[in-house]
Amino acid sequence: MLSNIHFFSHFIRRGAVVLAVMLLVALLAGCGANGNSGGSANGSTSEQTDSSSNSTSSASPSTTEAETRTIATVKGDVVVPAHPKKVAGMLYVFADHLLALGMEPHAMVTYNDLGFPEYLAGQMKDTLVIGSGEAPNFEALLQAEPDLILASKTLNEANYDELSKIAPTILFDNENEGDWERFRETAAVFGMEAEADRIQAEYETKVIDVHDRLAAEAPDETVAFMRVQDKQLQLIQPSDNFTLFGALGLTPASVGGIDFKDSWNVPISAEVLPELNPDRMFVILRPGDANKLALDNIRDTSIWSYLNAVKNEKVYIGDANLWFAGFGPIGLSKVIDEVAAAFSLQP
Repeated sequence: MLSNIHFFSHFIRRGAVVLAVMLLVALLAGCGANGNSGGSANGSTSEQTDSSSNSTSSASPSTTEAETRTIATVKGDVVVPAHPKKVAGMLYVFADHLLALGMEPHAMVTYNDLGFPEYLAGQMKDTLVIGSGEAPNFEALLQAEPDLILASKTLNEANYDELSKIAPTILFDNENEGDWERFRETAAVFGMEAEADRIQAEYETKVIDVHDRLAAEAPDETVAFMRVQDKQLQLIQPSDNFTLFGALGLTPASVGGIDFKDSWNVPISAEVLPELNPDRMFVILRPGDANKLALDNIRDTSIWSYLNAVKNEKVYIGDANLWFAGFGPIGLSKVIDEVAAAFSLQP
């Protein structure tokens, strides 16, 4: 009797296990069927949407990277990334252009091997140096791995093939065009023409405002525009400077007795300064100890101390890297700001 009971107990336990296994298989089969039914169930649809969303997100960067634009250049059509991340510039002014458009250059040449300009350096902390515009370092450029290169026909045409092997290269032939035309052509590479329009409009509004305030507050002051370069004091031809005597309408000191010899500037000695004797002087200093020493020597002369601008403390010393090389929107706008500050105009 006990053996029969033991047999039936064993049979029942075994049957329960088999039944449980059968139920589990049936349940899994049912779940699999629901999962392959096209996602009509709410819970299943939500899970698939999340999965699909994750797949799309992970695919987006590669899709973006694959997007391109075709730019017409003097070397024919060039295919460039639609959203370049690492832009290199082979001309000093491209740094100004890119920063004005909200992009820090990935790699950039310097101006005459003097480093990045002071007025831009604070915004170029992560920018790689690739030599000077006159002597670029192609090995450093290769190591920088840019995805787009902006270059100048004048300086870089001879090395265009070498540049193009590193990254798609846009060769600009616009150095005889106006500053804003050149900026707009750079902006067009990135499809940012509307932003260029906005930036130029802001600049023109600033110029008109400063022009009108100068006319009201300093209508009769005469101005001499000079620079110290090559250890010389040089006078700038008034007709050559659009900003001071054109856009801002300042009155140049008389230069009738000075022969410019068809040049935009001419070296002058300290003895010539009394002939000018302007009410205000803008003296732009080229970097370098030799130029600073030349300016200090002129300042130490008795002739200098008797000039009206000196006696009235109306001499402004400017940075040549800004005044003579800052031909982008940031540099142009900063020059207007410095002129306004020199005349103590309130913003």
